[in-house]
Amino acid sequence: MESLVWLGLAVLAAAFLGGVALVAVQALSAYRTAKAAGGELVAGLDRVLADAERLTTKLEGLSGGTVRLQAALDGLSVSRARLNVLLEAISQVRTAFSRLTGVVPRKS
Repeated sequence: MESLVWLGLAVLAAAFLGGVALVAVQALSAYRTAKAAGGELVAGLDRVLADAERLTTKLEGLSGGTVRLQAALDGLSVSRARLNVLLEAISQVRTAFSRLTGVVPRKS
């Protein structure tokens, strides 16, 4: 009977030591994963910051382009106004010409 107690204690000690070893291996694996992920995280953060700087530069360029675009739109508005005046003049000439051709007889 006493040998069964010692055998039970040996099994308990082996299970305890196996559990401790398993916890140690898992902890070491988790530490290595966290260390590797931390390096990748820093590299990813650096890429994001570089992209943000490039985006800021592009946005500044776009704001300068907006000023040029507004100037071009103002010029286009002036040109459209001139075109409308010319189209109205052409319309008046056509109307006057059609009245004139209405009075002159046509060859049949």
